[in-house]
Amino acid sequence: MRAAILGVCLLAVTAAACAEIPSHCSISTGHWDGKMELSWNRGECADKHSCHEGNSTMDWARWTGIVPEDLQHEGVTINARMVAEAGEMRCVGKVHDGALQGDYSFTSNSVFVKRMEAMGFDDLNDDRLHGYAMLDVTSTWVKELKDAHVSDMTSEKLMGLRALKVDAAYVHAMAADGYPELAAEKLTSMKAVGVTPEKVRAVRAMGFSPTEEELIQMSVFKIDAPFVERMKARGFKDLTIQQLVQIKVFKLDE
Repeated sequence: MRAAILGVCLLAVTAAACAEIPSHCSISTGHWDGKMELSWNRGECADKHSCHEGNSTMDWARWTGIVPEDLQHEGVTINARMVAEAGEMRCVGKVHDGALQGDYSFTSNSVFVKRMEAMGFDDLNDDRLHGYAMLDVTSTWVKELKDAHVSDMTSEKLMGLRALKVDAAYVHAMAADGYPELAAEKLTSMKAVGVTPEKVRAVRAMGFSPTEEELIQMSVFKIDAPFVERMKARGFKDLTIQQLVQIKVFKLDE
């Protein structure tokens, strides 16, 4: 995951307290499909122990007050703003060498905090809320996952779920294919390596009934129908998933 969800204001809770911390931001056109590249730091960054920094690739459409063409105008003043349910980010400054260089701020949304607390997520400091804003975590999305009976969700695990675009549709599809009791961490692990309902059906068509962990292993080691057929052609009949994994791990197929 490319987004570096690091601290904005680890100790302060109020926006007034955070405002006392030096902050800086830079917005440029990134190398990922022309998306926005946002970097920021807060704190005394001459002292690495007191500096909280990070960067993220984002869609330009999430921001107002700035478009890519603005970065072609040296010296122009820009007030860039991104509003998410978790809070608002601002980068205010001037364009220099093709990038907006300015002061950075993040103000959390107390209404969002109350909605999350009502759903059982009560450890929401400014740092985590900043990460939620970056990933566009919404209370509606969280409620949909809860309604889909995703278990073991925590404030921290929500970030991994959102970063990997795990949604209720994915959960329902996996449940329909025989995996109805998926914990948040397991869903994140499966989505990270590309486990999909389509892949589940392809594995079953090969005659296997994999566990969640076996699905992950098969996806990681690229164990698919052509690979299984190649092994059969070499005389390896009725191999288990674990045996196929071992063949891959020790490169016995080469």
